[in-house]
Amino acid sequence: MLVGHLGVSVLAHRYFKADLVPVVVAGVIPDVIDKTLCQGLRILPSGRMWGHTLLGLAVSTVFVRLLWGRQTAWSWAVGYLGHLIADFSGQVPWLYPFVQYEFDPSPGFWEILRRRLERPAEIGLELALLGWAALAIRGRLGIRNWGLVIEKRITSNE
Repeated sequence: MLVGHLGVSVLAHRYFKADLVPVVVAGVIPDVIDKTLCQGLRILPSGRMWGHTLLGLAVSTVFVRLLWGRQTAWSWAVGYLGHLIADFSGQVPWLYPFVQYEFDPSPGFWEILRRRLERPAEIGLELALLGWAALAIRGRLGIRNWGLVIEKRITSNE
């Protein structure tokens, strides 16, 4: 889900030296493409299709490289690949359209949300991932020692 993909993207920013904006945008773009075409426009049978392929990764990375250069393309590729890897537990059509996949019809948004809420362990994992990401980049946000900041605020209110 979105929270997990944001966490993976921020961690990729921190540990792979990827630029924050392109890695985060690329980290959610496969779902933006496929979920919009499936659930919004009802064009695709599954919420994991064209955007969730290595072809989608390659074509979009080349496009980004031509428009914004090598570092942005690297960041884009890292974010996009991170999304595909994070979705690995489900059906990911890595080689589509070169290999045919059987796509289960995608449920609607509310059904997906209901199913996610029935698996609290996955939600906890995604939140832990996002928490790790927040801790990993706290220095880049100008917050080096959260405990010290909170302690100063508490003592200054006395």
